[in-house]
Amino acid sequence: MTALTRRYIDQVVAHLPDGQREDISRELTALISDMEEERLATGASETAAERDALEELGDPARLAARYRNTPNYLIGPELYPVYVRALQWLVPMVLGVALIVNIVVYSTTEAEANIGAMIGQIVGPLISALFWLLGSVTVFFWIFERAAQPRDKAALARDGARHWSVDDLETEVAHAREARSEAIGGLVMLVLLALMPVIPTTFFYVGHLNDGGPFVNQDLWSFWLPAYYVLLAMEAVLGIWTIVRGRTTRLRLAARAALDVVAGVFLTMLVLTQQVIDPAINSGILQNSGATDWVDVLYLVVIWGVAFWDLYVCVQYWRTLGMAERQVTAE
Repeated sequence: MTALTRRYIDQVVAHLPDGQREDISRELTALISDMEEERLATGASETAAERDALEELGDPARLAARYRNTPNYLIGPELYPVYVRALQWLVPMVLGVALIVNIVVYSTTEAEANIGAMIGQIVGPLISALFWLLGSVTVFFWIFERAAQPRDKAALARDGARHWSVDDLETEVAHAREARSEAIGGLVMLVLLALMPVIPTTFFYVGHLNDGGPFVNQDLWSFWLPAYYVLLAMEAVLGIWTIVRGRTTRLRLAARAALDVVAGVFLTMLVLTQQVIDPAINSGILQNSGATDWVDVLYLVVIWGVAFWDLYVCVQYWRTLGMAERQVTAE
């Protein structure tokens, strides 16, 4: 058995209960071997016979759904992968939109916004949005499962499922799901970073420090803050790229590492040459407490701590990609 076939079988049984994995693994090994022998008998090369057999079996997740002994509750095995994929796309999207809308509504309707009241008022709508989404998508698939014609269900299953080919086995890495989850978390963090320059001090109950103005020096809008938002937008593009592709690629890792260095240098120059905190705050509580001597040092430690950690993660992903390629080409 080649590494390519082994990886295909591993991805199939990963979607199955522990009690089925050993039996299904043996069954698939024999099935793929028979399919390869049929193709070798027609004159195909070993590589072509293997790839053609795996292509015929199709997406490992869909094949695993047909092997399960237990039903997928309301959604049948043919549509279940499409149902899961729809939720994977819709849940982050709906929760993100609901979060932004609720924050905007709260900020524009409250005379003096603060974080405690905002959290209390948006958690409920977010939970409601999640339950409405799960319920409506589940009901849709439940109705479609029972009312649609077989050809329509097959068409939806074919069109709604992700396109799969043997090439996915060669490029997919062990941390693909982690990469997508990390990208979603990164986008949430980027939203928070984008809000930092405009959040007023009243939001954290310290509006007395500068009459309710933002924490960040607003004079930085002349150049530094627009450039800051350009960097955030570039980071967001890389995150969306990862979510859409569903995996990490070396091109994205190289772009991410380069952007880490650029952002680190940019923020270092900002800290060393500009006054980041609103002058009213800086001339008040910071100077009175004697904190101005070490605040810039703390900024730089945080900036480069985050940058070096992300570079370390990039290196680990890069090594994983290289390892995956060597495993696939190994005989």
